[in-house]
Amino acid sequence: MQNKIIRLSKIISHAGICSRREAEELIENGKVEINGKIFKEYSIAHNKIKTIIIEGKELSKEKNRLWIFNKPVGYVSSNKEQKSQKSLFRLIPDHIPRIVSVGRLDIMSEGLMIMTNNPSISSFLENPKNKISRKYLVNVKGEITQNLIDKTKQRLLIDGQFYRRIKLKVIFSKNNFHMLEIELFEGKNREIRKILRHFDLKITKLKRIEYGPFQLEKLAVGKLKEIPEKVLSIYLKKVKFKNENNFW
Repeated sequence: MQNKIIRLSKIISHAGICSRREAEELIENGKVEINGKIFKEYSIAHNKIKTIIIEGKELSKEKNRLWIFNKPVGYVSSNKEQKSQKSLFRLIPDHIPRIVSVGRLDIMSEGLMIMTNNPSISSFLENPKNKISRKYLVNVKGEITQNLIDKTKQRLLIDGQFYRRIKLKVIFSKNNFHMLEIELFEGKNREIRKILRHFDLKITKLKRIEYGPFQLEKLAVGKLKEIPEKVLSIYLKKVKFKNENNFW
């Protein structure tokens, strides 16, 4: 670890200063100092870093932080807005540092989103190889058959795309209205919508309630709540996340 070569732009962006591309521009323009000297290389050995100064301000080793957020319907998960779209980042209080989301919920979906100041945590939690579960409550109209339930327990091929098995449980049914609890471990783009549409089910509400050990519980819509540092640290150690203490 000590001799690892790392991208300086990655360190700067993970600290919440700016994007990686903007960090590279700072380096090119001589705005970055390593150990008191202007540094214009893009990479550096980890063990050579003692101090990093950006435009006269020293970069501290930030601790990992993580928040849960209750996303409302009508907001996109990206910080880039198109046409009349509204970004959920509009709802993030000004005192919160630069953060990224863990995965996404589409504009018509609501509920739990994980936000973090460390993009490496985001990448780790999103990666299907790490088998982090996501749980949803989904209201649908249509017919729920045993064949449907059995097929979702297997790998599915839909429109040329493979989906891993999901856990589907019927919580409530009346006529052709059903409330489902769905758990998955992959989280591909609009995965639940595509799978249920394949079985001729119409979604009227889709709400994520859990992501790994983090639960939405009674968090108000549009609100943000930080997970205590000790709780986050214990979880990251449990799942063997590397870089648990700081960004560099």
